[in-house]
Amino acid sequence: MRKLMLILGTVCALVWSAQAANWNDVKDVTPTEKARPAGVSNGIYYGADGTSVTLCTYAASKTASAKRVFLLGDMTDWKLKAEYQLYKDGNYFWITLTGLTPGQEYRYQYAVERADGVKKQISDLYSEKVIHPDDQYEPKKVDPDLLDYPTGKGANGYVTVIQPGKPKYEWSEATLNFKRPNKNNLVIYELWVYDYTEGRSLKGLMKRLDYIQNLGVNAIELMPICEFDGNYNWGYSPNHYFAPDRAYGSETMYKEFIDECHKRGIAVILDMVFNHATGLNPMNKLYPYGSDLANNPWFNVNVPHSDNVYEDWNHGFAPAKEMFTRALKYWLTEYKVDGFRLDLSHGLCSDQPNTSVANLKYYYDNGVKAVAPDAYMILEHWGGSMGTERPQLISYGMQCWNNTSNAYCQTAMGWLKDGDGFGEASKDGYVSYCESHDEERMQYKCKKYGNGDLQTNTAARLARVAENVAFNVLLNGSHMLWMWEEIGYDFSINSDLDHPNDYNESYRCSKKPRPEIRGYFTNANRVAAFTKCAQVITLRTQLMPSVFEGNPSSVSVNSGSKLRKIQWGSNVFAAANFDVTGNQAVTLPSGTWYDYLNGATKANGTYTLAPGELKVFTGTPVIAPTFDDINKRDHTPIENVSTDEMPKSYKILRDGQVLIVRGDKTYTITGQLVR
Repeated sequence: MRKLMLILGTVCALVWSAQAANWNDVKDVTPTEKARPAGVSNGIYYGADGTSVTLCTYAASKTASAKRVFLLGDMTDWKLKAEYQLYKDGNYFWITLTGLTPGQEYRYQYAVERADGVKKQISDLYSEKVIHPDDQYEPKKVDPDLLDYPTGKGANGYVTVIQPGKPKYEWSEATLNFKRPNKNNLVIYELWVYDYTEGRSLKGLMKRLDYIQNLGVNAIELMPICEFDGNYNWGYSPNHYFAPDRAYGSETMYKEFIDECHKRGIAVILDMVFNHATGLNPMNKLYPYGSDLANNPWFNVNVPHSDNVYEDWNHGFAPAKEMFTRALKYWLTEYKVDGFRLDLSHGLCSDQPNTSVANLKYYYDNGVKAVAPDAYMILEHWGGSMGTERPQLISYGMQCWNNTSNAYCQTAMGWLKDGDGFGEASKDGYVSYCESHDEERMQYKCKKYGNGDLQTNTAARLARVAENVAFNVLLNGSHMLWMWEEIGYDFSINSDLDHPNDYNESYRCSKKPRPEIRGYFTNANRVAAFTKCAQVITLRTQLMPSVFEGNPSSVSVNSGSKLRKIQWGSNVFAAANFDVTGNQAVTLPSGTWYDYLNGATKANGTYTLAPGELKVFTGTPVIAPTFDDINKRDHTPIENVSTDEMPKSYKILRDGQVLIVRGDKTYTITGQLVR
């Protein structure tokens, strides 16, 4: 995935490398030395009157500051003009603009002449909104009001957009008073906006919030939404850290989505990529990859960790550390998000190895706790030293991803002897998961490598979805589901929409076959899997949340065990048969129990569990939610059977019924596969 993105990012950087500004328009005049206004560092500073803005950028190599910097944009008629040469204050260059129209958007870039005479045009590192030539594609479709790119006016690459006197978003009381769920009692739903939604946008995601709410999760984790290369992208190729990517929607759409989540009691967590940046990042573009990189103070020449992706940020460089700290504060305050998942957090190093812990503590203290003490900071912290580093970070108040996918894949496939590791999912301070965007789908592996008839028996296979989810979610610590896990999505992460049955690693980040088109939401076995998952999750997050904030009184999930059990004192007892062929008897602990999944009926002492059967009991009668229709969303299939989703199609009339033929498949008008 990341190798592919590296190639694409490099291509883009090459395409946009030509200089566009006419430097003959200005004389070679040394910039005026003048101290910045108080409180001004890198970034964009709006005046309180809505008619002024101060812009400031750091422009220097490791050895010398830039020779001069000009503002180039709407306010200069996209020409270099002497009166728009920025003042110089050490390595910082700045200018204050006055007489602007409140509420009006303005486009600009910085035209930089480096100390060595090389001239570059860059966007603002602190851009809260950017546009580029590709906006005619996805962004314009989802946000028709997006400002046009200044084609033919001398712009080159990304362009920054500012709006003095911008109307403030009116947050709902639900957001202003939102109480974040306990960090050790999170059930997170990870999703990629582009591939999860109708219309591949925030508008489509809003339609799916009923479905997500019904699932019972109390947090959504969005894969990266900071401006990334291209439009169709997982987001791990970032270039601007303050600008939400326009391919999904406008600034207002993002805020509306977050607001709506909070109204439903769902926290919003952003996946942030602070490890690296692409060649389209302004500071990377100023001193780009190659011979210039050695003189670029923002990035490490010699990567001090094992995950070398794109250009590696130097987190020991003060302006870089300031940028990331302010980015965390910005998303917490401006967008009211509830926390972050930091990608490749072990790579957030200075120019020396094993410096990530100190840097992460700094960001947590100064970027998160300084403005939102209860906000989440979840780390993807791997690497050789994680065994010693992760406990340090957790004791400091952060959380770490905990990959328990292999254990759950093994039990999904019915291979109990290899299904060890459930116990690793029972840890406060960790976020454990059966599936993530980086892990193969359990149901795909079960279909391909399952024990006995699990390869061919869909009902038996899907019964294991709720078993695995329950024996993840009901353990202590926090837990995560990857989108569609709850309905047994069974196409490989290396499949492609147009090649659903092919396995090819080049398809890793491609569009996947859509579950609604393939009848997942009306399939009885999948509906049953969703329902049990939702009932278990809701028990933890809504019906009995306080029970799960401590530690279970008993956990029996040993490798090879056919019958596995979890007990939370006299409150909750769960048991499941992970065997493939034989029944298993379970005796309830002493006391009075109620069959939670069976209408809170009073339980007897002993039950016989069939293979794949899950039982959950509560010490008091608790009614589990039911779902007449899990399509409380909009999964409308006919709206998603479109030319960009499936092979070339046409309609036919058969026995008085209109059918849709796409490739080698035939569907009803509502999207159901005709067998």
